[in-house]
Amino acid sequence: MNKILKYGAIALAGLIVLVLVVVGIVAATFNPNDYKPMVVKMVQEKKQRTLNIEGDIKLSFWPKIGANLGRISISEHKSDKEFAAVESLKVSLALLPLLKKELIVDTIYVDGARANIVRYEDGTTNYDDLLSEDESESEQIKFDVDGVIVTNSAITYTDLQAGNEIKLSKFNLETGHVALASPFDVATDFELSAKQPELNIAAKIKGNFMADPEQKHFVAKGLDANVQGDFAGGKEVVVKLTGDVDARPENMEFLVDGLKLAMTGNFDGAKVAVDLVAPKLVVQEDEVSGKEASLSLTREKGSDSVKANLVLADIKGSPKAVQSSGISGDIAAKQGARTVQGKFSSPFSGNLEQLIFDLPKLAGNLDVKDPALPGGAMKGDFALKLHADVKQEQVKSDFNLAIDTTKLNGDVAVAGFKKPNIKFNLNADTLDLNKLLGQPSAKAEKAADSGPAKPTDLSALKDLLLEGKVSIGSILYDKYRLTGLNMGIKADGERLNVSPFAVKLDESQIKGSFGISRFAKPIYHFDVDIDKLDADRYIAKSDDKPAAADNKPATDTPIDLSALKAINADGELRIGWLNLANVKSTNVRIKLKADDGVAQLAPFSANLYEGAMNGSLQVDARAIPQIAFKQNMTGIAIGPLLVDAINNDMLSGKGNLNLDVKTSGATVNTLKKSLNGTAGLNLADGAVKGIDIAGTIRGYKDKLSSLKGQASVEGDKTQKTDFSEMSATFNIKNGVAHNDDLNMKAPLFRITGSGDIDIGNETIDYLAKPTVVKTLAGQGGAGLDELSGVTIPVKLTGTFAKPKYALDFAGVATAMAKKKVIDKVGGEKGEAVQKLLDGDAAGGLEGLLKKKAEPAPTEKTADPATTPPAEEQPASKEDKVKQKLDKLLGF
Repeated sequence: MNKILKYGAIALAGLIVLVLVVVGIVAATFNPNDYKPMVVKMVQEKKQRTLNIEGDIKLSFWPKIGANLGRISISEHKSDKEFAAVESLKVSLALLPLLKKELIVDTIYVDGARANIVRYEDGTTNYDDLLSEDESESEQIKFDVDGVIVTNSAITYTDLQAGNEIKLSKFNLETGHVALASPFDVATDFELSAKQPELNIAAKIKGNFMADPEQKHFVAKGLDANVQGDFAGGKEVVVKLTGDVDARPENMEFLVDGLKLAMTGNFDGAKVAVDLVAPKLVVQEDEVSGKEASLSLTREKGSDSVKANLVLADIKGSPKAVQSSGISGDIAAKQGARTVQGKFSSPFSGNLEQLIFDLPKLAGNLDVKDPALPGGAMKGDFALKLHADVKQEQVKSDFNLAIDTTKLNGDVAVAGFKKPNIKFNLNADTLDLNKLLGQPSAKAEKAADSGPAKPTDLSALKDLLLEGKVSIGSILYDKYRLTGLNMGIKADGERLNVSPFAVKLDESQIKGSFGISRFAKPIYHFDVDIDKLDADRYIAKSDDKPAAADNKPATDTPIDLSALKAINADGELRIGWLNLANVKSTNVRIKLKADDGVAQLAPFSANLYEGAMNGSLQVDARAIPQIAFKQNMTGIAIGPLLVDAINNDMLSGKGNLNLDVKTSGATVNTLKKSLNGTAGLNLADGAVKGIDIAGTIRGYKDKLSSLKGQASVEGDKTQKTDFSEMSATFNIKNGVAHNDDLNMKAPLFRITGSGDIDIGNETIDYLAKPTVVKTLAGQGGAGLDELSGVTIPVKLTGTFAKPKYALDFAGVATAMAKKKVIDKVGGEKGEAVQKLLDGDAAGGLEGLLKKKAEPAPTEKTADPATTPPAEEQPASKEDKVKQKLDKLLGF
């Protein structure tokens, strides 16, 4: 406000000076308008600004010199853009008093004055050229103005360096007689707006004022000010100030009479009202006296409210030693079902000359009522002493607070008011938050949806200098107990550090350090060690019950990773023993780096279930969520892991697992159906549970001849198929994992297979091909000799929740028949028949038609009695093959 008035005065003074120059130049002529072109040219040549004088200039010379101008304007330096203008200006002054260096002016009339003041980024202004470079301090001239009337005027101040703009508009001013060191009446109204801080007000001020800059003496009597608008962080704020003030600040002399301040407004959705009453205060060289002063505050938001009153009793003494019988106050607050009432009081003393004040014993009590508290109520007492040295900008305080079993004590010291440097110590044996705050409700624990998360702006911390220690023996909250809390806190304007930090949460000992930097868009730093942590103990169980089974598809669940956009973090967490989602692990190490919506855990390693894991996880939440996960597990006992993780023992064994997948999507189903990558496993000495292939085949062996299709049954978890080795790799594309290299060795079988596992739709379509080994010692091998070497197709189908398997017994019967044929033929011909049955017709026929080498025939004498009959026609090749097959197959 002072700057606006200052620069506005400069602009106005410049116009007046220009007017007086114009008057001086044309004073010797009878028609000053003939000289307007010359004046315009002079301004252009001297200041490189364009002066525009519209209308006629009317002058008077005796006994007063004066001018009455119409619209006049002047441009920016070397520009046509308007710098300042006035619609009309009328001024006249007595001529003879000028000879005595006295300026006696009649009423000044100004209408429609405008000025555009600019400070550029380099600190220069748009009026620098109007100031004389060799200004010397001139002898002060006494001035006397009969009055000033300004109507409908405005000033705009643009600060490009600070990124601010201040506008004074609709400015009206009317004064009485104005002279140095003499009181004068003022009535003004105006509108004022600014960007930093945000401001938009309308003001009306009137009163009788006196200002004597030489003596530093300022007086306001009959002050009546009314300001309305949006300012001080509030909306629809109304401030009214009345009273009389007579001040000589350098001499520490003040007279206050009937001062009243009333403010109402809306701050953060709450209605706030403040009232200050100071009936009488006298501060003179050797006397200080005052009547009782009071301050009241009311804040209401919905059904919640706070009301506080502060009273300063009569004061007396001298500026060096002022005393009061005391300060007292009371407070009444209501928040939800909780009510708080309290009272406090303290003696007061001070030194006004040195601005030192003391509250040696501020003591009070609190009475809290809340159904959530144990017993529905609690009482407390507090005491503190306060010492303030305003000149040195220092405040010190010791305090004690006792509420039920909670007892706090400590001290705080503040140095500097503009940028406080705070040092403190806080100690407590027990801090029972359940008794102080009440038991947390389930509703309170659920965070409200407040829309997309944004990084918290902690810019206020850049002005905070803080250093202190906190030591609390025990903290109780809900069902949790923290013990041995010790931490150091330090803030230097660039970073806030909590180090060292140590606390025991239930059975978990936590040590480490935390930090925050880049406050406008915070980065959170941490380095934490936890000896053991049962995380499941602190993860709230869902109250949602599963929907009844029906034929309707399950509702897709959206994935909201927007919280990552609000987190910028860099740190490492180490846990000796961890239980999370019922999965136990040791030597856990997680390194997190999150920035602008991308979070990466690398490494993400641990020892678990007789083995180890090492991998990484990256989540990109900037647009459509994208997830990349890599993990290598070695020497893992898969059975106990599956039991703990998903309560399913479908597979057992020990070995290696690896996973390298990526996916993207905004819902759970989309993520599953967009899964791409690879996976693999290699297990030893385990079992597939839910199916006993040997037992199943043995149960159906005697019925093979009557089976003509497939027998499909649901898995039985009491059954299992043992294996000594199992390996498989999966190529995952669009949520479907394809495998074609299953290799499993069981005591009774050698199993291969291929098929798909549809992760997105949670279905299975897989064909396993167990082949009965020739050596039948092992699981269920007795009685299966006839199936030795036979491949038995097993079709796995169904869903993850209800898998099914089907053995193709008709195919088994066919395989057994083939086996009997091959065994009966035996030798090379058996192999040939095998080829023929497997579809290799050429190789099979070639083997069957192959003749063995015969010995040379022995000559014999013909026996007439055995003369052969007439020669028969030779058989064709096809007939020969048919005859051989008939003989071989027993047809």
